[in-house]
Amino acid sequence: MARAETVTQKRGPYARTLVRRRHIAAVVLQLVDEVGPESLTTSQVAERSNTPETTVLYHFPTRDDLLVAALELADEQGAAAGHVDDPELRLDPDELARQYRAGSPDDPRFRLAGLVRGLAATPGTSAADYVGRRTTRQVEIFARMFDQRKHDGLAHPDVDSVDLARQTIALWEGLVTVFANDPEADGGKLLADAVRRLSGESWMTLQRAIGSAESEF
Repeated sequence: MARAETVTQKRGPYARTLVRRRHIAAVVLQLVDEVGPESLTTSQVAERSNTPETTVLYHFPTRDDLLVAALELADEQGAAAGHVDDPELRLDPDELARQYRAGSPDDPRFRLAGLVRGLAATPGTSAADYVGRRTTRQVEIFARMFDQRKHDGLAHPDVDSVDLARQTIALWEGLVTVFANDPEADGGKLLADAVRRLSGESWMTLQRAIGSAESEF
């Protein structure tokens, strides 16, 4: 009879590491909300999380890594609240404009995202890695919603949903960069109008109107 082998369980320590990392990230996000991302220090994180600073730095070797972890957690929370994984989710340009206007430069999470985007300009960093993955996911979400708009007759059937998703993200980021501190520029309206034009919504509306008129004769 063969002797039963003892299987070493390796998931325990790994799971504990994930829990510790997530706890630290949650503390960082709390501190970002309270003091802003610019003022955050590793010693503050260690004190608030009741974790030795050496342990904090073991999981997140730099302050930049802590900021990236906080943004990743904030994005997870936002995605859950917005139900972005719902396959039936529709894109409403007016709602997109409202969300854009809600991103005040005074909002610490708004500033956190800006800081991480800046850090991502350096290749090979955790910020560059995360912003790359973040953008890929955003493109997937927007492309799916544009597919739904095409299905609903609100976008031209020939537009490429992935290209349109990339253009929408680029518009958002560009408008934030240029007009974030310009009270006279309604970036939300500019964004909504551009999405409608790029997606051919006006053309589709015109075609429906012509079809309705023809059916009356």
